Amino acid sequence: MGDDFIGNWEEDEYSFLFFSRSAHKTVFDLVRTNPGLLLLDNYIMPYTQWQQDHDQILDIGGFSVCAPWSDHETPPGKTRLWMDPGVVFGTGTHPTTRDCMLALEILYRDEKPRRVLDLGTGTGLLALAATALGAESVLAVDLNPLAAKTTARNVELNHMEEKIRTVRGSALDYVQEPADLVVANIHFAVMKEMASDPLFLRGKHFVLSGLLRSEIRDIKDAIKALGAVVQQEWEQESTWFTIMGKGPAG
Repeated sequence: MGDDFIGNWEEDEYSFLFFSRSAHKTVFDLVRTNPGLLLLDNYIMPYTQWQQDHDQILDIGGFSVCAPWSDHETPPGKTRLWMDPGVVFGTGTHPTTRDCMLALEILYRDEKPRRVLDLGTGTGLLALAATALGAESVLAVDLNPLAAKTTARNVELNHMEEKIRTVRGSALDYVQEPADLVVANIHFAVMKEMASDPLFLRGKHFVLSGLLRSEIRDIKDAIKALGAVVQQEWEQESTWFTIMGKGPAG
């Protein structure tokens, strides 16, 4: 695809190709030589517009999430996390990401989960936060190759390579991985299928998010059927829900 190709974002049956500069000929040749492909649309925009000027410090609880090119000082008492989202969603502005980070802070005040499983890691922000709070080993999983690549980059930026391992794969293939804490900010359909596995939350703390009002009850019913206990719940904009709790003893 050439040096200008950044990566592709896969969503259902669609692929979004990202390039660092205009690539009309490359895309045209790709569609022409692959009859099963159809070009639906294309956009050209500056990076700052795509990430809505992601050059400021974003304070979330005890964290300051900052772009690597920023020269802002870290506010007193805050832990800085370097975050280059690339072209991936997940800079910490979404309500579910913010609530997950707050949940992690609350959890680590009383508990010290050593092994963390971050399913649907996106840009890796929650894996970075868990590590900064004291996790010794984090497995960050995302099905999307661009997300996995972005997470690996952010792990390097924060010098956490010895504690965070990034893999590209389906969350469903990793639900039985040994962990003290499971963090999943992921599509409802995937989470519902994970919740059907009796080993999903066994002996683990959990932070589950990305759930709409119409979905939260189904997930709570499913995990309670596994013997899990919901200890705290967050609601944002009367739309997005996050829950934290503990699974049944292993």
